[in-house]
Amino acid sequence: MPKKSLPRLHRIGAAILLYSLPCSLVTAGRPSTSQPAPPAITLKVRPDDSPTREGFERFYNSDYETAIQNFEKTLKVYPDDAFAMNHLLEAVLFREIDREGSLNGELYLGTEFLHAKRAAVDADARARIQELTKQSLRVSEERLKTKPDDIDALYARGITRSLSAIYEGLVEKSWYTAFRDALGAYDDHKRVLELVPSYNDAKLVVGVYVYVASALPIYERVVAFMFNIRGGKAEGIESVREAANAGGEASVDAKTALSLFLAREHEYSEAISLVRELYAAYPHNFHYGLSGADVLRNSGKIPEAVAAYRDLLALGQRNAFPGQHIERAAIGLGRALHLQGDMRGAATAFDSAAQMTGANREMAIRANLQAGEMYDLLHDRDAAKKRYEAVIAGGDDSTDARDAKRFLKDPYHDP
Repeated sequence: MPKKSLPRLHRIGAAILLYSLPCSLVTAGRPSTSQPAPPAITLKVRPDDSPTREGFERFYNSDYETAIQNFEKTLKVYPDDAFAMNHLLEAVLFREIDREGSLNGELYLGTEFLHAKRAAVDADARARIQELTKQSLRVSEERLKTKPDDIDALYARGITRSLSAIYEGLVEKSWYTAFRDALGAYDDHKRVLELVPSYNDAKLVVGVYVYVASALPIYERVVAFMFNIRGGKAEGIESVREAANAGGEASVDAKTALSLFLAREHEYSEAISLVRELYAAYPHNFHYGLSGADVLRNSGKIPEAVAAYRDLLALGQRNAFPGQHIERAAIGLGRALHLQGDMRGAATAFDSAAQMTGANREMAIRANLQAGEMYDLLHDRDAAKKRYEAVIAGGDDSTDARDAKRFLKDPYHDP
């Protein structure tokens, strides 16, 4: 049964949403376990206290529990600070969606995530996310009632709305609500820049949405224009670059988004440089390491990509990335080896991904499908059929399952 087409607003809202994901989508370097980690990127944070600074460092190293503890400490000292609430909200939200395997850069480059199952977020965490969202919005809006042009309140509300868009989209699968919140975030930060053009942190959300809207097909771009999201790709990228270079709270997220946009525009040299900088600063962030390897592969630097994936797998075996879905590095390795013409090595990599303990279900299914394809290219039909049958046994009507049924009848051939 073919997938139902999504309304245009769903697609535009989803496109805006997917690029709102901080620290998730985006090297090749190898962090040493015998040497101290390089210092994290210095950020200008608010509130500017030790727990907040440490919380950001822990957050970008994917140590969500410690980050949450630090942000909780700050919130106790500043109970009515929307910035402190947003920091905690972001950490709790991303702990949950990362645990579910929803921080997957390649997944969000297409529309597959729109059809993925709802993330099974813990009930207590869900309640905490909803509570923090309401509290932060209330604090910002109370300030805006007395001072409509309070730039910090506008900025904080925009961040809360952006995080709410991510929650509504990835957890609740409520795309219209996500789109509404995303547009609200854009409007808030656009207003901030109208009032204070040098408020660089606000340039991230504005730049991201301008870039995404300009990258949409022309018939969908018209809808985005109706909602006053205007500008071109170059304008969006430059806005994000200014946020990245400003050193504010949004700097790391801006560098992440910038590296992804540059890769999409085939400006690989700068994209690789950015992800290497991010991974060097936060060597326990598996997503940065994986995205660095992916950019190398997509840029045609296949031997370097193979080495980067193997480094990640070796580090994963030494528990350098606790709680992360290391099978993605094995899948990336399989794809790189396929490009090198090493079908046997690719099949072995895909098989290892499918068999990893704790592997994400969708990733394991995808790995089995791709292993079957490699065995077909090796003319090992029996091995290929076993992998296709494992995909079908997943019991859903995914694209992978439909492809597996097709390849059971007719062997896979490279395009």
